[in-house]
Amino acid sequence: MLFLSTGQIAEEIGEDRDRVSYAIRKAHIQPVGRAGLVRLFPQSAVATVKNFLDAKRHQDQPQSTAR
Repeated sequence: MLFLSTGQIAEEIGEDRDRVSYAIRKAHIQPVGRAGLVRLFPQSAVATVKNFLDAKRHQDQPQSTAR
C-alpha cells in the first residue's frame, strides 16, 4: 500500500502544502501512520483533498448577479 505525506499529496494535485494541510484538518482525514514527524496518508486521501479544495474554491467564488 502506498502512503503519502502532505507534501506529496500537494505535489500530486498541484496545490500548496498549507492548503492540503488545511483540507486534511477540515475534512477530518486521519493519518494511517508516521515516519518520524511526518504524517502519512493513504492514496485515497488525494481524491478527498482534491474534492474538498474544489468544493471550497467553488463555494468561495462570488455569485454573479444577472439582471
